[in-house]
Amino acid sequence: MRRTSALFAALLASTLLTSCQVTPGTGRSNFNVLSSEDEQKMGAEAHPDILKQFGGAYDDPKVQAYVAGIGKRLAGNTETPGAPFRFTVLNSDVVNAFALPGGYVYVSRGLMVLAEDEAELAGVVGHEIGHVTGRHTALRYSQAMAANVATGVLGVVVGVLTGVSGAGDIAQLGAAAYLQGYSRDQESEADQLGIRYMAVSGWNPENMASFLAKLRDHARLEAVLAGRSPDAVDETSLFASHPRTIDRVKDAAAAVQTADRKGAVGREPYLAQLDGLLVGDDPDEGVVRGRVFSHAGLGIRYEVPAGFRLVNGATAVTAVHKDGSLIRFDMGAEAHGDMTNYLQTQWAKGARLTAIEALEIHGMPAATGMTKLNTNKGTMDARLLAVKNGKATYRFLFLSPPNLTNAHAQEFKTAGLSLRKLSEAEKSAMKPLKLKIITAKAGDTVEKLAEQLPYDDHKVERFRVLNGLEAGEGIKPGQKLKMVI
Repeated sequence: MRRTSALFAALLASTLLTSCQVTPGTGRSNFNVLSSEDEQKMGAEAHPDILKQFGGAYDDPKVQAYVAGIGKRLAGNTETPGAPFRFTVLNSDVVNAFALPGGYVYVSRGLMVLAEDEAELAGVVGHEIGHVTGRHTALRYSQAMAANVATGVLGVVVGVLTGVSGAGDIAQLGAAAYLQGYSRDQESEADQLGIRYMAVSGWNPENMASFLAKLRDHARLEAVLAGRSPDAVDETSLFASHPRTIDRVKDAAAAVQTADRKGAVGREPYLAQLDGLLVGDDPDEGVVRGRVFSHAGLGIRYEVPAGFRLVNGATAVTAVHKDGSLIRFDMGAEAHGDMTNYLQTQWAKGARLTAIEALEIHGMPAATGMTKLNTNKGTMDARLLAVKNGKATYRFLFLSPPNLTNAHAQEFKTAGLSLRKLSEAEKSAMKPLKLKIITAKAGDTVEKLAEQLPYDDHKVERFRVLNGLEAGEGIKPGQKLKMVI
């Protein structure tokens, strides 16, 4: 985002005089030092960085056109129907949606999988359009300027509707830098504007609230999968300074009481668009199957111990344990010399390493060593393992609280030694997961269908969240449902 920061600095120099402008979405006059043209430049500057950080645009013209069609229909019913907007589906499994100033609106394919119908997706897109027409980024920036704290918001150019799960990876947690922005009032205002745009555009505005309920259920499931209490979702904000998810549900539900409750839902056409959508990891970035990470392009695989949950990202793969221990796998610069030298002079240069040892893992030269690292969770014991495969250098970083290091020592060793090359047959057998729309038959139950999901745990809970089914709710013959195959 350095180019965007440079643009902010240039704008600061050219806008020494303050001004008040009317915000299109609300009609109110607000202190704002940025023009619409300034915002469009900011969005255009940041767009390539966003694509790089969040997996790029999803490679399906039909899906892109479908979402753009929904967005344009909503944008055409805003207070500025002629304003430029650009809608992009991101190739990311993280449930995510956000907007850049200047009309750049993004939803992830992960969010599309979670949504149940066209109206729910329209609610998400309408909310993000509301951030743009409400000029919330410009107002935040201008207020920070007035308080002489602009430095702290130079990088804050994105508003994120949903949370991010996992840890330690920029593609998963990079949005955290942008979460410290919209106020509770601005989030509520974006909801209200989105509801207005939905109603005028012909979608049922109640479905904004139904999606927020699904978002909460998804966040609770993610907490369970990560070994945390699902109740923590309602007690602590997953979205930094954003209103808590449960509050957002209640606020949106109250708002639709005053809106036109009629309108289309569009479930069947929406499900038809989802059929065949990529689910989970993009094979080009490697795939997670239970506790195994495999990458056909790199030709490698490894397995993490029980109790660790793998999260794949564009720059690293992280495995997190509920006790705070962590395994991070990534690639480093090409190793020069032997691997013990690589540890001391390239990867951990300047660190005090102990217990340095050269070894070989399935014919690949490797080296390991120990040190201590200061983290946001306090001092952690760190074991480094570097493995050379031709010109590629694979790196494991094993972190554990000092009182748990001995307990995890053998598990970490086993995980590192599990790294091996894939056979050609294994590479060919790696297939991406996709969404399939099925029709329930007589005798089908939630439990019976959930058993077909390609996951190792919490199959019933995953199936219910995927299909928006409440606890105890059954299914009926002829009902259209989402399945992962």
